[in-house]
Amino acid sequence: MRKLTWPILMIVAAVVLIGTWGSTVRASATDAKVRIVTAGAAKAAVVSKAKVVAKTEKLDIEIVRDENPDTVEDGEIAGIPYDELVMADVDEAVNVREDASEDSKILGKFYKECGGRILEKGDDWTKVETGELKGWISNDYLMFGKEAVELAKKVVEKTATCTTDCLRVRKTADPDGTVLDLLAEGDQMSVLGQDGEWTKVEFSDGEEGYVSSEYVTIADSLGTGKTMEVISAEEEKVRRSKEVAEAAAKNAQVEAGRTTDITKTNTAPVSAEVSDQILLAALIQAEGGNQPYEGQVSVGTVVMNRLKTGRYGGSIASVIYAKGQFGPAGSGMVAQIANAGPKASCLQAAQEAMSGVSYIGGATHFRNVRSGYPGVVIGSHVFW
Repeated sequence: MRKLTWPILMIVAAVVLIGTWGSTVRASATDAKVRIVTAGAAKAAVVSKAKVVAKTEKLDIEIVRDENPDTVEDGEIAGIPYDELVMADVDEAVNVREDASEDSKILGKFYKECGGRILEKGDDWTKVETGELKGWISNDYLMFGKEAVELAKKVVEKTATCTTDCLRVRKTADPDGTVLDLLAEGDQMSVLGQDGEWTKVEFSDGEEGYVSSEYVTIADSLGTGKTMEVISAEEEKVRRSKEVAEAAAKNAQVEAGRTTDITKTNTAPVSAEVSDQILLAALIQAEGGNQPYEGQVSVGTVVMNRLKTGRYGGSIASVIYAKGQFGPAGSGMVAQIANAGPKASCLQAAQEAMSGVSYIGGATHFRNVRSGYPGVVIGSHVFW
């Protein structure tokens, strides 16, 4: 190492002072050893240290330079200067609070690989602006400085924002290409690529298409946090979508179990009196007098099928008047129709049902088709 004399040392000291742009230099000496530290200046990207060791009338001078890990190069990403950038350091999400306290109200959430702007930085908590959300986050779940910049560069995306009120998304980069969707002004899409006058975008649930570059503005974007109101609205949307999907699946299952194909079959006839035929015809008229003829026969067949099971009664009358089974029977309507005389089609339908004719197999129940039951659909009734 080169030995410097005191006059030369003074020149070096002057150079050090000038190089710090006005920062102060403090020196202390212990046992003939002197250490000079340059504090660095706002313009400097690094902090310099000068270690000075005294040896009799001469000094050995060693300059040591080391970098400040919190200092970053000039630049910005997604409109945020590097020195104001903060990134989430979490596996999923961290709460954003109204005040710098674990007991404070939760305003929203800051998600993995999302970014924001530092509004106020403290030793333990930092106030962050991310999207529409502003609040305090514990520093334990945040990245700053170079670490934040490196992550942001990895996850930043290009976003296209629609600048017209009716932008056509086309299947190909062609003005005559098939239109896949229409976008409103302000709608945003992820940019997948650019090809001259066309921009390839992801516009809905992973669908890809092309939009005219003339009607979009493209900028870098980082994921942002969300307010609790937005989170609640999204959860409600998911819940409703799930309900709609479940209802559709149920309806599909019901429809899969239904048929409008009517097959006429014959089973064993039931011996009965004329009075039984009139009573059955009266029930048919009360329950299905406005239905197609096959539907009228099927109402009668339900009674016959129940009679054959033995669980609803041992006669046509007992089946018809079984407690809680046929509303018109309990209300007296069936008796009134029987006394007045059922119409001819219902009398014929009753006779066919009693003779063993069936369009519904062994069905023992029927309801309005709106009930959602699977089965054989005839007119506005479903039989099962």
